[in-house]
Amino acid sequence: MLCAGCCVLVLGFLYDLDMDLRLRRTERLTRQSDIDAVYKTGRRHHAKFFRIHVKPNTLPFSRFTVSVPRKVCTAVLRNRWKRMLRESFRLNKEKIGPGLDIVAVPTRAPEELQRQQVEFVLVELVKKHRGKP
Repeated sequence: MLCAGCCVLVLGFLYDLDMDLRLRRTERLTRQSDIDAVYKTGRRHHAKFFRIHVKPNTLPFSRFTVSVPRKVCTAVLRNRWKRMLRESFRLNKEKIGPGLDIVAVPTRAPEELQRQQVEFVLVELVKKHRGKP
């Protein structure tokens, strides 16, 4: 059911116009010291194609970054991983919730992986971290 003026259907997906769909600069982990802290004190959760390192923060929003090792795949595929993971985070910010620093690390080439699959796995790994069923 579409509400009057607040939702729009784009390419088969229903988007709420009231929700901020941008990935703001503040929602990105950019400082190396912050990323190192996530690796050192954060928890790891694994899936078939990538793992996430998660550390709680005191901010009213979550921050995200992607780190793709060179040995995983070629530059073109590394960039594809970055695009898919950032887009997955951007579209699922509400499901992921506030207060987390997340570093996603792909462990193999994306092959025929679709963004919707990446979104599902990312949200499931965050739920696993938060202890939700």
